[in-house]
Amino acid sequence: MNTNTKEKKEYLNLAIYAFHKPKTLERARAFDKLLEFSKAYGHYENEKLTSMLIDSHFRGHWGDKNVKISGIGYVASYPEYRGNGAIRQLMTESLQEDYEEGTIFSYLAPFSYGFYEKFGYHYAFNQKHYKIPAQDFPKGQRTTGEISREKFEFEAEMSNEKTVSKSSEIFKVLTDIHQKAYNQGSLVRSEELWSYFFIHKSQPHVAIYRENGKALGYLLYEFSEMTFVIRELITLTDEAKQALYRFISSHAGSFSEIAWQAPADTLLEEEMIEPQRAEIKLVPYMQARIVNLKEFLKVNGQPNFSVQITDDIIAENNMTIGEGKAEKMTIGQFTAKILKENQAILREYF
Repeated sequence: MNTNTKEKKEYLNLAIYAFHKPKTLERARAFDKLLEFSKAYGHYENEKLTSMLIDSHFRGHWGDKNVKISGIGYVASYPEYRGNGAIRQLMTESLQEDYEEGTIFSYLAPFSYGFYEKFGYHYAFNQKHYKIPAQDFPKGQRTTGEISREKFEFEAEMSNEKTVSKSSEIFKVLTDIHQKAYNQGSLVRSEELWSYFFIHKSQPHVAIYRENGKALGYLLYEFSEMTFVIRELITLTDEAKQALYRFISSHAGSFSEIAWQAPADTLLEEEMIEPQRAEIKLVPYMQARIVNLKEFLKVNGQPNFSVQITDDIIAENNMTIGEGKAEKMTIGQFTAKILKENQAILREYF
């Protein structure tokens, strides 16, 4: 996006103030990287930035297609300017532009579900949070394959061509596994997104499972005091799953607890010997809305029910579709129903 240095600084300062974050060089670098695949919208009064939002642009999995997805974040105002209608103006502007660009879905992590319902969003995704005594994690099994721990040299990423090349190879392995997993509704992971996550958002350890040189699963994990934190676990075969379970459970002697914020369809408890000792919560996660309904129907086809859709932000979406007696729904309610019926999940939002 075309944002000059002065504007970037203004947006960063507002984000830091609104979300109570420390102002660091690394945070500034991460914000600059985010703006490479995002657009910043700002409201000004007397040439001063008073309100903002960031609209990030991704591709997402829907059926056998990759579709345009918008991710709304950093919605903020300075306290003395709140309630002046600026956020409504910015949300409307960003959604209208996304509509013109043919964006199909828009996601956001709300501070208030009710607030964003005014813009057509609806509660659509859950996460499953696990806290498991380390000794109770599924033990896994020995397999014919092997696990390799991979390492990134983050500080050298921008200056060492050899390190960049190695990182690129690992990203390709992770991407290949990720794309073959079940991802209906989740983001397509480009190398740009992987590098943004690994360099600026988190620096997890990486373990990859291979059989005869073919990568069939991976684990992203971190250590937080006495907690082993699973950031992501994706396996394409039962052997890969058993091997990575065994790798995780082998850490039980060093940690008291294993934690995982997993996709809502995860059923790890079915593989525990003592599931009653685990703390398992289904936690409300993100809201979603269809942005361009006509483009969605081109990809998805007509729904198997009839609905009269109302959209207070994008008038072009006001239509009746499907066959039979039409049920009245907001665009957000329709989106949530479609996502549920199609068993959509949302993996970690990088």
